[in-house]
This record gives sequence, structure tokens and C-alpha cells, in this order.
Amino acid sequence: MSWLRDREGLKLDKVVLLTENTDYGIPAAEDTSRLLSQAGIESVTFGVDIGTQDFAGIIERIKAEEPDLIMSLATGEASYNFAQQSADAGIGPQDVPTLCEHVALVSDAFWKNVPDGNNCFVRRIGLPPQLYNDVARSFLAEYGARTGKEGAESYAFAAYDAVRILGQAITEAGTTDPAAIIAALEEIVYEGALGTITFPINSSNTSQQAGVEPKWWHQFPDPAVTVVQYQQPGEDSVKATVVFPQTYRTGDPVLVGQ
Repeated sequence: MSWLRDREGLKLDKVVLLTENTDYGIPAAEDTSRLLSQAGIESVTFGVDIGTQDFAGIIERIKAEEPDLIMSLATGEASYNFAQQSADAGIGPQDVPTLCEHVALVSDAFWKNVPDGNNCFVRRIGLPPQLYNDVARSFLAEYGARTGKEGAESYAFAAYDAVRILGQAITEAGTTDPAAIIAALEEIVYEGALGTITFPINSSNTSQQAGVEPKWWHQFPDPAVTVVQYQQPGEDSVKATVVFPQTYRTGDPVLVGQ
């Protein structure tokens, strides 16, 4: 949501949320609406049932709202159908800034079902390959050799770093005593597959002293939680432009209808 709070060049007075009426979709829309409100952005939510194929009625109602951004929280095939039918109606990703659901990262399926999906924004967890460092590339080569996969999931990078950072902390502490390991982790500078990891909000520098929210206690402040944008038809999602956050940005967003 920080991407929307910072606007990133977007004119955002009103956002339309398209969500599914499920235990995932309803609370996700409620939380998103709440965060948008806190950022001074109006939102309108439209819910659909699982299995919905025809979004014509909903799309006409969305058009009437004249949104500055459309966010899809519908999963699977419904997400594809909504995006393409919106494009057919003139309010798709090439007409109105659109944040597609994360299944849009499955490039082959996305372009097959949403041929007019260029300029779609998608949230992505994990570093894009163009930002891999030597540690990441070394891990990826070994991971591929052992699993037969061409790429590695974001959680695989995270698990790899988690084990190695703990090992480094034990080495630096010189013991497996929990308190000593925590103290070492608070001061650690670890160069891993996800980049340089530190935990700057700690017992020596509390959230109150740093002027940040308590949630940052013992947290890595720059996780690779990104927003990417398809900027070429048929583009592979791993090559899509990272537009947020600034730390990982590889290019500027293409803003349509603004």
C-alpha cells in the first residue's frame, strides 16, 4: 500500500476494488479500503462470486465511477477474465492504471487469456533477476542443478538466507546461547541472496528513538516486495520493469489515462 500512498506519479482520488466474495477477498478488500482511506484516497468495492465468467454488468458500474486506478483482488481465471473484458470495454490496463492480481505473473497464461493486458501492474515478492547479486546467482545455479528448475521461488531465496544468516550470527557470537545470537543478529551485516540484510531497529536503537513504527523491531527494512509492470506485449514477468520501491526500481512506470 505504500506504493499507492506515495502515489508514484499516479493521480489517485478514487480507486475501484474488484474482489471475490470469499474468506480471502472480503477481508483483503476491507483492509485495502481502510489503508486507502488513511492515505486520503476514496475507494469503491465491487464483489463477485467465485466462478463468475461474465463481468459486463460490474464493468459498466466501474466505468460509471470513473476511477483513477482499478485493483483486482479476484483470483485465478476470474482475474484474467475481468482484465480482458475490462480491456474490451475500454477500461483495461491500457486505458486505466490497473493493478492485476498476482496470477498475472504466470506470463504464458496471462498473455493467452489477457492479450490486451500490457501496462498491467502486478505485486511481486522477491528480487527480479536483473538485480541478482553474485550470491543469488550462485544459489540459483546450485538450486537449478538440484531441482531441475530454471528459476527459484522467492521463498527459496528467503529460506537460504535465513539459514545462512543464523549461521553467521552463531559464528560471530561464538556460542549457541540464544541471547548471544540475538545480540549478534542485532549488529549483523549479512550479504545474501536477497541483498544486504541488517536489523537496525533493535535494543540499541528502538523504534521510539528512530521515529518509526514499533512493527520494525528486529525487521529487515528493505524486503524485496515490489510492484512490476508489463511494458511490452508478451513480456516475461521476470523481465518486467520494477517500478516500486525506489530501492529496487529498474525503470519508470507507464501511466495511462493520467
